[in-house]
Amino acid sequence: MLRLIRKFSTSIYAKILLVIIVIPFVFWGMGSSITGGNKNIVVSIDNEKYTIREFTNFINKNATKKIESIQIEELLSTFIGTKLIELEVEHYGIKLSNNSLAKLIKNQKMFKRDNKFSRTEYEKFLLMSNLTPVGFESILSNDEKKKQLLELIGGGIVSPNF
Repeated sequence: MLRLIRKFSTSIYAKILLVIIVIPFVFWGMGSSITGGNKNIVVSIDNEKYTIREFTNFINKNATKKIESIQIEELLSTFIGTKLIELEVEHYGIKLSNNSLAKLIKNQKMFKRDNKFSRTEYEKFLLMSNLTPVGFESILSNDEKKKQLLELIGGGIVSPNF
């Protein structure tokens, strides 16, 4: 048996087999074949991959105090839900123009004084909330797009009797 293995190892077939096995390791290594190249991916939805960096940015924006280990799972669920809604908004092509956003802001009750839009009330709100105008407008825009998506989806569905 050993003699057959020695004889095969000196043949041309053994050398071809050795080259086929060794060449990929020389040029590409083993790193990506072991990890699959998805080391820093938290979640993958369709073809979109979301990294640890995006998830930590999400946590930093939404967590106000120290996070317990149980809350990480809840934050991950919220992160995935947010990304799914963003993808659906993009899929349905829901957009909000600057004029519509301006009308939304001007019609907010908290920014009115004597039933008219007050820029000072708006700026006072931004200062009290520690928000920039761009940040607030982004939040308001995302909320309105989410609302329009839910109205689009739920508009044709008949709710069950129970």
